[in-house]
Amino acid sequence: MVIGTRFTQADIKTLKTMVLPVLILVVMLLTINMGFAYLMSSLTTLSFMTSFFACAPGGVSDLALVAADFGATMEHVALLQLFRLISVIIIFPPLIRKMIAPSERVPASKNIQASEVQDKPNKQHYLSYLISVATAFGGGVSFVMLGVPAGALLGSIFAIALLNLATDNAAYPASFKPMVQIFAGCYIGSKVTFHTFMEGSVLLLPALILLVELFVMAFLTAFVLYKVCHLNWATAIFSATPGGITEMGLISDELGLETPKIVLMHTFRILAVLGVLPLIARYLG
Repeated sequence: MVIGTRFTQADIKTLKTMVLPVLILVVMLLTINMGFAYLMSSLTTLSFMTSFFACAPGGVSDLALVAADFGATMEHVALLQLFRLISVIIIFPPLIRKMIAPSERVPASKNIQASEVQDKPNKQHYLSYLISVATAFGGGVSFVMLGVPAGALLGSIFAIALLNLATDNAAYPASFKPMVQIFAGCYIGSKVTFHTFMEGSVLLLPALILLVELFVMAFLTAFVLYKVCHLNWATAIFSATPGGITEMGLISDELGLETPKIVLMHTFRILAVLGVLPLIARYLG
């Protein structure tokens, strides 16, 4: 539901000029994901499914929850995805800051946090909340009944995205997102035991492979976007770096980059990963 509300009518207008970059981004990331998953499963003791979801450029909690449906070791996926996110935030911003020229920067956008600024809730807000929750619930249940992989998550995202694209009125209370993260954290955390940390050495080589994948994924994809789509290098590298939408958006805004394009690219990356990966996993599994 939270992810689905990111798709607005304004995105449709922007998407008209971003169709090719988005397609290239998704195809490149999924291809690299597949290649490194085979490499990780071949060189380590992790199963292919665990490696597949651990290498995926998606959200930490989202991928861990989806991975559990396909027999992957959820706690390993969660720990490696957390390592990926931390590595991206620590390594890439200062690295990119040194790489980009001042001429590639644009005035910082004030829109990145606009969606977080809300008026005091009124009856209309509460009605929007109710409609959004009901829509998400209906979409999730429908996809589960249809047997779609990770149907509860994908169905709610799809339903809310359609609602927001049609009405631009999908919403949720400000406290809803942290509550969702808390419950997801409780579920994932319950799978992490003392035995998991005792097996920490098992994840050292996978973590190293994942770090190499981050650089290949970011720089190779950015190079293709830069050459084929003629995006400026700073926008291309930030769009291709598989970090969180909010984190990458805020950091790019701080650096004075084209934040709306970057956020749009990351939004479709997340949706593509959550929508396509379960289908690939079911086919391979």
